[in-house]
Amino acid sequence: MQSQHPILADLVLVGGGHAQIAVLKAFAMKPVPGLRLTIVTSSSRTPYSGMLPGYVEGVWHDEDLHIDLRHLAQAANARIIVATVTGINADLKQIHFDDRPALDFDVLSLNIGGQPNINSIKGAANNTIPVKPIAGFQARFEALFAQPLPRKLAVIGGGAAGCELALALITRWIFETGSPPDMTIISQSHKLMPQMAPRAGALVEKKLRVCGAQIILGQAVLSVESEILTLDNQQTVSFDACFLVTQVAAPDWLGASGLQLDKNGFVAVNETLQSVTHPYIFAAGDVASISQTPRPKAGVFAVRAGKILARNLRHYILRKPLARWAPQKHYLALIGTGKKRAIATRGDFALSGFLFWHLKCWIDRRFMKKFKNLSMPAVSPKNPFPGLLEPQTPAQSQATPQQYDPAFAAMRCLGCAAKTSHQVLQNAMQAAIELAIAQGADADLMPPSGLETDSAILPDMPGKTGWVQSVDILSQIVSDPYVLGEIASVHAFSDIYASLSKPLFSLAIINLPESKLSIQTNQLTHILAGALMAHSAAGVRLVGGHTSEGGGMSVGFAVTGSGAQPITQPTRQNLDESLMPDECVLVVTKPIGTGVIMAADMQLQADASCVDAAIASMRLSNAQAADIFLQNNVLAATDVTGFGLARHAQNLALRLGVAGCIIDVSSLPLLSGVTQFLAAGMTSSLHPQNRRAVKILGSDLADDMRFEALFDPQTSGGLLGVFAQSDAENALQTLQQTNHQAAIIGRCDAQTNGVKIVSGGW
Repeated sequence: MQSQHPILADLVLVGGGHAQIAVLKAFAMKPVPGLRLTIVTSSSRTPYSGMLPGYVEGVWHDEDLHIDLRHLAQAANARIIVATVTGINADLKQIHFDDRPALDFDVLSLNIGGQPNINSIKGAANNTIPVKPIAGFQARFEALFAQPLPRKLAVIGGGAAGCELALALITRWIFETGSPPDMTIISQSHKLMPQMAPRAGALVEKKLRVCGAQIILGQAVLSVESEILTLDNQQTVSFDACFLVTQVAAPDWLGASGLQLDKNGFVAVNETLQSVTHPYIFAAGDVASISQTPRPKAGVFAVRAGKILARNLRHYILRKPLARWAPQKHYLALIGTGKKRAIATRGDFALSGFLFWHLKCWIDRRFMKKFKNLSMPAVSPKNPFPGLLEPQTPAQSQATPQQYDPAFAAMRCLGCAAKTSHQVLQNAMQAAIELAIAQGADADLMPPSGLETDSAILPDMPGKTGWVQSVDILSQIVSDPYVLGEIASVHAFSDIYASLSKPLFSLAIINLPESKLSIQTNQLTHILAGALMAHSAAGVRLVGGHTSEGGGMSVGFAVTGSGAQPITQPTRQNLDESLMPDECVLVVTKPIGTGVIMAADMQLQADASCVDAAIASMRLSNAQAADIFLQNNVLAATDVTGFGLARHAQNLALRLGVAGCIIDVSSLPLLSGVTQFLAAGMTSSLHPQNRRAVKILGSDLADDMRFEALFDPQTSGGLLGVFAQSDAENALQTLQQTNHQAAIIGRCDAQTNGVKIVSGGW
């Protein structure tokens, strides 16, 4: 039985420009069955350029300026691949990268914007602050505030963007220092804002001169050196900071794409926004050039093109008539001039006033509101059958309440949060063992009582110090198949590292959704490429595996490793007799919170920066941490995965023959946003069971969200080790020096039967 519609075609969006975000939202509202969307972007957040001058002025903050592409992709059920495109092959329908395999497409949409034309001015690359890409501009602009603000500012570019930036800088400097900067604005044209109404240029020029700005017209900048620029008439201008706001240039790699380009290197498209040579490739925004109706490279056109682009992509796929896009000849432009004033210009009309500034803010907010505060369709929790609510037998009365069963959850989580619960594992395994023995099976061949470990220490073989085996499978916790292959590998190796051993070989276990064969092939290629990169970094050889299809995607590995020395399970008996259990402390090597962050991401509540940090943590191998553990006399170790930190800590203490442990929640390293999401009730579907699987002492901290983080299921979590105090401090110092977000979080306790929670020390 087929459980879902097979994937029949790939629509890939390269770039997160203004038109492209409209495409994502349109397909989120009305998906096409069998069509998979993928957005490829160099950043998980895309800035709205219309609000950049307000950001410079101090009106808007960073979060106001950006649209979260992860939220949009999630809402559209689209994959998001955060990677830098280095080329496309239009004929072979492939997108190229430097660090991963080519990505195939059936239909492609380009909206990547332009790049600063820094090569046209000698020295501009090293001595100016280009306004694009905006992320780079923000970083360098904010760095100016880490020291006394520069006094002399220069802006190269007298168009609308350059003039608006210059006025925003003047306003910000007055606010910060009490006086305007020494501003110089240079324009190659003989008037400011030549593409606007003459009156608009005159109003802006008057405003700049009132602020004391020097305006140089009709001169091109030949070169920019450190703190001095030279014009083509050999005049020089000194500066402390120089901003570049000139015409954008097309990416160099378009030249080898096979697409027809215009004289400036931009993609030549017709009035339906299709490439004139490759009709299955669409383009909009700065990267596109419509020869019939040329327009300036302005965001207003990309915003207006979004609706037509979304419609035409859908109609092309369904073989329906395409619409023609006719960019407006006259459009309203609102140019901020500082101090809550703006100039409005349309055609030959231009006027300045407070009203236009408020209108500009209203338009900007309205545009951003379309793409913020998105929500997934409401999914109600599943209700049990009414006739089966009451327990029928005494045995049934002891069953797990439905509120703790993920089957009744509104949304089940992925990654390690999708694993079978501790209770299910324990009950099923115990029942199976009893049945097998009752049927005559050899009791010596039954699994050991420790059912929660994913690795197994095998008997010594001749000439070997001991084998260790582990198997782990992840569901599709991230939509990027390359990164999923990498995380699944790192996660699988972690059990071997937790056994203080080295992974050597692995077998892949991969399940793919039903798809067209070419799509499956490309997807599997990306999974394996990411996996092989992680394998290579770990020195592990992938020796085989098994693939299947049907249902959701999952990637896993059965890993075999070997210890550098004879491997034994540590117990109290084989520890140093002089070391008391209460002297053993717990060290964790990674921050906690991947489960709740990915759960919040599924509900469109986690912002891109939080998700990016969680993914970075999951991609971090535990290999180096394991070496540091061994070098500092670790007594026992495990990795923190699906059962949560509290359960793993309890198990580790029990392995040492200690009744329990104490955890100080104030010392827990947490990923950004974890306590916020937990307070909002965005727990993983496995969270309640993890909480019930641990005997907790210290319930007075139950309202502390750091306490709740102890039960968050981790995917590719860090290592948790037990050390003598002095060894723990040495290990911690080395871990932190190697960029591990590690911490000492508690100690073993012979007097505690379970896990005692404290805050502020033990």
